[in-house]
Amino acid sequence: MEGMAVRLQNLRKSFGRTEAVAGVDLEIADGEFFSMLGPSGSGKTTVLRMIAGFEAPSAGTIELAGADVTRRAPFERDVHTVFQDYALFPHMTLEQNVAYSLKVRKVPKAERRERARQALASVQLEGFGGRRPSQLSGGQRQRVA
Repeated sequence: MEGMAVRLQNLRKSFGRTEAVAGVDLEIADGEFFSMLGPSGSGKTTVLRMIAGFEAPSAGTIELAGADVTRRAPFERDVHTVFQDYALFPHMTLEQNVAYSLKVRKVPKAERRERARQALASVQLEGFGGRRPSQLSGGQRQRVA
């Protein structure tokens, strides 16, 4: 049997008196494709922000690959996030944007550059590493993000 990539147990988030996430229980197995659907304001983004570590839950636990990461910082979680607003640094090249999380994790420079180049090639942006986000179309910026 495959392991659990993500496990949420009684995950809750309140903003003042507003309960944005009300006791979510979820298990996503390794290799499983998962899609979260719901109307605007239903808590989808809040759940994703909690998994990534950008929001602290009011209650409940978050496990990634069997480890409790509920109180870990975002950079201490092996999670990658693509924001709706792209979240690209405009002053950095595409290669620097892609390699940024590796830099935070203190991956050696040569390995960061190679992995960033591979990532750009995987989204059909090989050779674009020296460009800035403002030099791309919206779709290209989304692929970089």
